[in-house]
Amino acid sequence: MTSNRRFKEFFTLYLIVATELIGFGLIIPILPQLAYQLEQNRFMMGLLLAAYSLAQFVAAPILGSLSDKYGRKPILVISKLGSVAAYAILAVATNYWMFFLSRLLDGFTGGNISAARAYAADITSEEDRPKGMAIIGIAFGTGFILGPALGGFLYGLGNQGHVIAAWTAGLMSFLALLLTIFLLKEPERRNVSSTQSFLPKFREAFSNRSIQLICAAQAIYMILFSAFESTFSVYTFETFRFTEKTNSLIFLYIGLLALVVQGTITRRAPKNLRLVTILGFVIAAVGFMAIHLAYVPIYLLAALAILSVGVALV
Repeated sequence: MTSNRRFKEFFTLYLIVATELIGFGLIIPILPQLAYQLEQNRFMMGLLLAAYSLAQFVAAPILGSLSDKYGRKPILVISKLGSVAAYAILAVATNYWMFFLSRLLDGFTGGNISAARAYAADITSEEDRPKGMAIIGIAFGTGFILGPALGGFLYGLGNQGHVIAAWTAGLMSFLALLLTIFLLKEPERRNVSSTQSFLPKFREAFSNRSIQLICAAQAIYMILFSAFESTFSVYTFETFRFTEKTNSLIFLYIGLLALVVQGTITRRAPKNLRLVTILGFVIAAVGFMAIHLAYVPIYLLAALAILSVGVALV
């Protein structure tokens, strides 16, 4: 495979994943304002954020299995179409349930991340696979940076509320869709374990003790991190009276720090994966506790720097 084609493929995968994560982070810094606008309580706003992840939890194994059967590219194209539609619904949303439908649809199509990972595995050798997966990781970091940043900076621009931010994210997804159609080719080889449905394959994989431990650790970590992510803007608004633009700058700060760590330390992690993972969990725990003790903004920034390092390592 030529280096030019490899670059096109990885760049397209990068955009697919990054635009997906942009949508996930879009409403995070504007959550207090959104709650006020929609006149919803905190439980309903938490449900709005959870809709994306819940739908992705259901869809990811299904889309991964379908990509085994029908190919990576068709699933990536269909799922990106869904993302574009989800952003369009978000842009015209005028009530809670339209917002909820948009997040649910984006979550279902957001399961394409599993297909993107499978594609990266298909086009890399065993030796190069960590580099391929690093591209996916960097895309996660970029999406985490740009999503909240777009949400905060574009919110209320021209007195349009969330509309401009949603259309901007939709255009980025549409760009990723076009690149997928015109630049991405179906892998010459596809790693397919069997033709059975995803549930038997899931049970077979989950019978592995190591996978059980990894999934348990990751599940606990993601529950904690998602709780932090979904409540942080409300916390800063009520404690420090931070605006949506200030919150977007804070998420930009977190994302940039995590991206630097991912680009330097994390790519060397396979040399001592166990140590780096444990270290990441410990540093993240210290960061969470430090945020709890931060009563002035400067201490909060220091605590978030600690958390960013832990998040990047995990």
